[in-house]
Amino acid sequence: MKITIAVAIVLAFMQVQFLVATAAVSPDPGLTCNSCCQGPAGIPGIPGSNGNHGQGLVGQRGDAGSPGEVGQPGVKGDKGSDGLGGEPGAKGDYGLKGDQGLGQPGKQGPQGLHGMDGLKGERGEPGPAGQTGEAGECSTRRSAFNAVRNTNFNPPSNYDPLPFEELLFSEEGTDFKLNNGTFTCNVPGVYVLMFSVQKPSSGSYLWVKLMKNGNTIVIGGVNDADYHQVSNIAVIPLHFGDQVHLAVYGQVYSDSDHYTSFTGFMLYEI
Repeated sequence: MKITIAVAIVLAFMQVQFLVATAAVSPDPGLTCNSCCQGPAGIPGIPGSNGNHGQGLVGQRGDAGSPGEVGQPGVKGDKGSDGLGGEPGAKGDYGLKGDQGLGQPGKQGPQGLHGMDGLKGERGEPGPAGQTGEAGECSTRRSAFNAVRNTNFNPPSNYDPLPFEELLFSEEGTDFKLNNGTFTCNVPGVYVLMFSVQKPSSGSYLWVKLMKNGNTIVIGGVNDADYHQVSNIAVIPLHFGDQVHLAVYGQVYSDSDHYTSFTGFMLYEI
């Protein structure tokens, strides 16, 4: 700002000198330079260098003005965007328990989960001995058999009854027919019945069924060459007159070592 003012003052001073010089050489003082004596404009001179800054002192700061009147309230601005959520505050202390209300009891809630079983308590003292029961009747009836074969057997058709040739054991009164290998129950009870039948190496299969009154109870079998032992066991109830036997499908092997046998005995009466 100060440089601009200094340049303006220099230019004004140069213009005054030019006008004075022009007036001195005019032949007719009554004539203006524009009418007769003004020559062609000269070539502008080279601008001078900037002058030095003035040495003026900075004025003192004036007193503060009195406050202006309160302006009118501005128009309400738009609502700003929501700020970021703050961190959760610390958990407060538990409040004091309030007084019991006067309302009616609410409905019973659902049953909670079953709690863990408690520790096993100490064993209690034994109770007093009970009275001795009356003596029961003891049955002396028995039933058991063990039948074997001493030779091979080739059934004429499928699942024919397997006959046996010797009873290694038979309880007195037991009804077992060797010619068709059938046991007939004379003492009703729960029986254990088992069989073990060998397949010869010449045969390719052997199947054995334990039959009760014409119905299959259990079955065992093999489809393979070479010797194989086919066996099974069952525990079944037999009533008076029930009949059991073995039915075979395929060649049977046995000799004096009794590779083929049929065994049964009663567990208890019914």
